[in-house]
Amino acid sequence: MIPLKHRGKVVGSINLCSRDATRFTSDHASDFLAQLGVIASFCVENALNRARLLRSGFTDVLTGWNNRRYLSVRLGEELAHARRDQIGIVCLMLDVDYFKRINDTWGHAAGDLVLRELAQRIESQVRASDVAARYGGEEFVVLLPNTEVHSAKLLAERVRAVIASTPIELPCGDSVTVTVSIGISEVLPSPNDNDLKTVGDALLARADVALYAAKSAGRDRVIVEAA
Repeated sequence: MIPLKHRGKVVGSINLCSRDATRFTSDHASDFLAQLGVIASFCVENALNRARLLRSGFTDVLTGWNNRRYLSVRLGEELAHARRDQIGIVCLMLDVDYFKRINDTWGHAAGDLVLRELAQRIESQVRASDVAARYGGEEFVVLLPNTEVHSAKLLAERVRAVIASTPIELPCGDSVTVTVSIGISEVLPSPNDNDLKTVGDALLARADVALYAAKSAGRDRVIVEAA
């Protein structure tokens, strides 16, 4: 058994076995095996460091959510999967209502706290298979693969309700009740859709139009794109 170490801690091992009871004994030289363990440990460390670097490039620093870059990559993957299996994808675009008032009244630190809390509340409602990301500013996007619009709207209503149901406590001792407006769009990629980036951009744009229809209709509501 050859231990594999990362930053001084054992993270795994290479296990060599044989049916021959005399194959590995204390009389056999083990210098080569020890060197093999060192080399393998460096390989593991490099792989972990690369994974962390890639992850940091896809993570929103404020909320810990995936960021817009990650969303772009996953949207392309999900659209390719949907095109192959001929299934739909639904997009939810969420925007915090009157978010500027929070920053203007309590400062940007309070606004950051609100965004982190909203991310947690949204995450509590979505499935592990869904793709959630901070789109920018106070906007969030959730992609729902292989989901019908009716089910997506029910999810959106749950998200909207859980956000508005409990005031958010601010560091200054005040509390604020926050609402969100949500726009929903859907796409069923055709086998002839070769430009999936354009398809994805259109999906997001239509969700954005539905979102601003929700804003215009009075906020704190869910609007599905017009058929």
